Amino acid sequence: MSTTQPSLHSLTPLLHFENVSVYDGEATLLNNVNLEVLEGSFHCLVGESGSGKSLLTRTALGMRQPQLRYEGQVEIDIDNTDAMFQDTNSNFFQNVKIHKHFDALFDSLNSTSSRKEQHEFVKRQFTHLGLEHPQELLHYFPFQLSGGMAQRIALVMSIVREAKFLIADEPTSALDYENRNGLMWLLNHVVREHNMTILFITHDLSLAMDYVTHISVMQNGQIIESGEAKEILESPQHPFTQQLIELANRRNRYVAD
Repeated sequence: MSTTQPSLHSLTPLLHFENVSVYDGEATLLNNVNLEVLEGSFHCLVGESGSGKSLLTRTALGMRQPQLRYEGQVEIDIDNTDAMFQDTNSNFFQNVKIHKHFDALFDSLNSTSSRKEQHEFVKRQFTHLGLEHPQELLHYFPFQLSGGMAQRIALVMSIVREAKFLIADEPTSALDYENRNGLMWLLNHVVREHNMTILFITHDLSLAMDYVTHISVMQNGQIIESGEAKEILESPQHPFTQQLIELANRRNRYVAD
């Protein structure tokens, strides 16, 4: 986490939840959620499994379930938003080579550059994100990729789209420790180098606390604390937030040892 980041108070929210509740019959799944993700921020939404994080993600993306009842207002520029999920297979057609995914993407964007120029751009991005043998990778099938490789390639697709906003829902869960930390570094790189805004959703605050600008804490379908990361980490108000930070600090000390 950089202490030299400019204030984001005056910037536009790319995601705005206002008094959003979701019900399944008599059960309340999301309870009066208010959340803003500001342009240029690296915003962490953290909470235990089952706290409502993934439902919030699906609600933001318009993936609403007909059996649920929704109240409140969600504002998002969906045309400039990408999503990255825990299951890397959801980002690709498994029987289509990687270069064909990018070819279709460039075509959908009405790109006027040649295929060679497009592939050269993609290979440069592969290299920037730490992917070796970029020419060979273009001819891989998705099932030949490791989880870390697949997440990096999905990130390159967001760069090609020039997405303004990326919602990353537990993208590190299926990765080992080295790849989890590598992906966090890359997400931070994308925020800074490509002016992308990221909502990073996780159950493990220890991954995010060194990178993110803002933190929102979720428990039992509610946002119980939200603010700039420095303030939350140095002066958490809610007991659950205090527990999460203590656990994250213990994990980071254990790894350092």
